Amino acid sequence: MRAFCLAAGLMLSLAAPAAAQVIPSAPNARIVDGFLSHRAVYDLKLKTSRWASNVSNLSGRLVSEFDDVCEGYTFNQRIVTNFTDSQGQAATGNFWVSTFESADGKGYRFTLTNTVGGKEVERTVGSATRDAGGLAKVAFQQPAAKNITLSGGVIFPTEFMGRIVEAARRGQHGVTVKMFEGDAEGKVYDAFASIGTERAASESDLAMPGGDTLRGLKAWPVTLTYYVSGTDNDLPDYETSFTLFENGVTSDVTLDYGEFSVSGQLRRIEEHKTPKC
Repeated sequence: MRAFCLAAGLMLSLAAPAAAQVIPSAPNARIVDGFLSHRAVYDLKLKTSRWASNVSNLSGRLVSEFDDVCEGYTFNQRIVTNFTDSQGQAATGNFWVSTFESADGKGYRFTLTNTVGGKEVERTVGSATRDAGGLAKVAFQQPAAKNITLSGGVIFPTEFMGRIVEAARRGQHGVTVKMFEGDAEGKVYDAFASIGTERAASESDLAMPGGDTLRGLKAWPVTLTYYVSGTDNDLPDYETSFTLFENGVTSDVTLDYGEFSVSGQLRRIEEHKTPKC
């Protein structure tokens, strides 16, 4: 549904588009409208491994669930990977993330758990609230209880995806935001979306199980690039690209972490029943 998080203990998780524009959300409007409540299943495999990479092989499965529950939007994602490092050592990674974002974009709850070889290496639990000016306050319960305040203008992930679709429908080719995903250190990202040429669903899209949910929809190639806000690093923290359908479904995913990249092939879509809001 949105930018994929991929950690798995591997340090997994473009230049800014020149024509990028900030698309403000309408006051009191739902931040996302018309997104499909669904479950999407992807096969993962190693796409490229550069000379400095510690990853020589990787495969796995990614499952994402997005639901419109009227008062907001839930997003659940689980990633299971089997990987081999440059020394030939094999391991398994398990990554779970669960979020809720309120319909007006002012509330956000998040839980993240990451294990490698059955050992928990990361767990983050918290919530955030944002005022009308975009000033967000975050309360963490794990890994340690603490409260932080984020700079003004910050939004959360579901709203970012909604803005990308809205910009694409308007024929615009870029969106720029400051985004908080739930990082335990309170990192805010300068996130850039580069939007390509509109296309329709392909025959292969429609042929997969559940592919009929894409029939007649517009789609765009999108690249998302994330820089840690307030740093001078010229290299992005991570980058992901995919095909984004106007109902929020994504396919043809590539996750680029510099030393290596991972591809995700959408295998099936299962539509969920959406309540009448």
